[in-house]
Amino acid sequence: MLRQLAIFLFCLPASLGGAEPRSVSIDSALPFGQSPVDYLGSATTDAIAKLDRQLAEGKVTLSAVPGRGYLDSVLAHLGVSVTSQLLVYSKTAVSHRLIKPKTPRAIYFSDDIYVAWVPGAVELELAAIDPDKGSLFYILKQPRPGETPRFQRKQSCLACHIGRTTLSVPGGMSRSFLVDRTGKPIEGYSRVTAATPLEKRWGGWYVTGRLGQATHMGNLLGPDDNRRHRREPHFRASLARLDGLVDLSGYLSGHSDVIAHLVLDHQLHGQNLITRVAYEHQLGRRSDAEDRLLRYLLLAESARWTGTLRGTDGFTRWFLRQGPRTSKGRSLRALDLDGRLFRHRLSYLVYSRSLAALPEEPRRRLGRRLWAVLSGESAGGLEKLLTRSERLAVREILEATRDHLPPGWQGRASR
Repeated sequence: MLRQLAIFLFCLPASLGGAEPRSVSIDSALPFGQSPVDYLGSATTDAIAKLDRQLAEGKVTLSAVPGRGYLDSVLAHLGVSVTSQLLVYSKTAVSHRLIKPKTPRAIYFSDDIYVAWVPGAVELELAAIDPDKGSLFYILKQPRPGETPRFQRKQSCLACHIGRTTLSVPGGMSRSFLVDRTGKPIEGYSRVTAATPLEKRWGGWYVTGRLGQATHMGNLLGPDDNRRHRREPHFRASLARLDGLVDLSGYLSGHSDVIAHLVLDHQLHGQNLITRVAYEHQLGRRSDAEDRLLRYLLLAESARWTGTLRGTDGFTRWFLRQGPRTSKGRSLRALDLDGRLFRHRLSYLVYSRSLAALPEEPRRRLGRRLWAVLSGESAGGLEKLLTRSERLAVREILEATRDHLPPGWQGRASR
């Protein structure tokens, strides 16, 4: 693994001086450790780096809470909602010795921040999306006498957070594993995306909400539960809270909301695709990453299910308040939940800073193709993905929120 990581980071890039990009597969290794990506460089503009500079300058301070340390304060300063809490009990993280069904790892997230906390751990684990470099990983040591809190970049996280699962770029990932009674993975799926059927998701995770007829692999605590789940697919599929399964005394919420799960699964893979497109262009490579990204943004393969899902916490309300909307309140964040996640056929990731920061050539190319789709023009078959009413609904939202879109994506006139 370490040798492979060194290859990813330090292999010299191909000559970029006007040469045709080298054809590669979407999960081929990329030499992003050196210029022009310079992943290891200290120049970053992500939210955690900004907060760290404020700490160094004495402009902000972090307060500690017994048992959780800096967690509450960090979430507040970074604008991450407690309602995003997701609880994972599979031993698939660096703090695996502390993670077990009674004391799962808590993950909190926003559009570009991820914070993980385990009861008893000596540090918080964090990730931030830098618009130019993609996912950057940090730790924050929990309070110790005489020490001033500072965030530290943690390159060793790449030992897990890069590979075929993340499209060979530094990125986040959601996995689904049936586990034994201690939380040790037995079998499952290493990559969960918006396309993954619900029945294959969330093994090793707690899930709360009303799921109706939908089934999944979550809330199963060992071989006996796994066997019962095979006989009764709806076993423990819908839980209002986690009392009795988790020692909730130290956690910020009693939930691990199904809607937050769906949004996280969609977001992580979408962000990895954006990073992949950016790296490939800068490093003189070319796969089908742009095609995949555009299809993903158009929700082409997003999973469907039978019935209506309902969350159990305030995450849905918080999520809907984020991002731009039209004067009539229409938004790409509007949720359907009756058989699909989103009401409109375009992801809210079109407003992300990382998409706006794509190199100009692929960014404008993707913008032209998107507007061809929305205009019903020939776009390699993508124009067939949306009905006329779906195209009109998305166009209305984009035209009303054009100031929030990447350069070259604001409409036909900007192409």
